Amino acid sequence: MDDYKMFHLLEKIYVEVQETKKEVKSHNDKFNNLDNRLARLENEVKKIGLMLEEYKGNTEHITIIDKKIDRLQLDVNSISTKVSYNNKITSFIKLK
Repeated sequence: MDDYKMFHLLEKIYVEVQETKKEVKSHNDKFNNLDNRLARLENEVKKIGLMLEEYKGNTEHITIIDKKIDRLQLDVNSISTKVSYNNKITSFIKLK
């Protein structure tokens, strides 16, 4: 093989290696970009998980408070009925 053919072949190999190097770098950049996006998504999922836990805790507290309010309403209704009954008795006694 003469020098010219050898040089031409080496030049062709060099160009192909450079192109492959660019492709590898491009793929590596894309991979790094995807890796960064995945990391951001993981952080967002963690934040959402924490928010859901907070909402769950708040919902449980609201349920407890609602039950207490319901019991208080029953007590108020009972007291109101007793006061009304006592007023009727008092009115009846005053009439006699």
